[in-house]
Amino acid sequence: MAKKTKKAAAPKAKVKAKAKAKAPAKRTKRKVTVWTPADEAKLRKLAGTMPTAKLAKMFGRSVAAITFKAFAMRLSLRLANSNRGRRLKKGRR
Repeated sequence: MAKKTKKAAAPKAKVKAKAKAKAPAKRTKRKVTVWTPADEAKLRKLAGTMPTAKLAKMFGRSVAAITFKAFAMRLSLRLANSNRGRRLKKGRR
């Protein structure tokens, strides 16, 4: 039978150096803008009248923030004249 050789243990200095390298980075605080009642009223009035990207630029927020707030307020952002997401019915010939 062949002899099993033991692997040399890593020096402790290197192990400690690796542990320090894996320390998690500090997280920065996110900039959170609170929705005011005036902002909510404005969103309620403008929802569905213009694209979400344009609303986001107007409010100075992200598209995701506008979408999430509209969902929370149970508003539809779908444009009335848009066929996106709908199948167009074609007549049989």
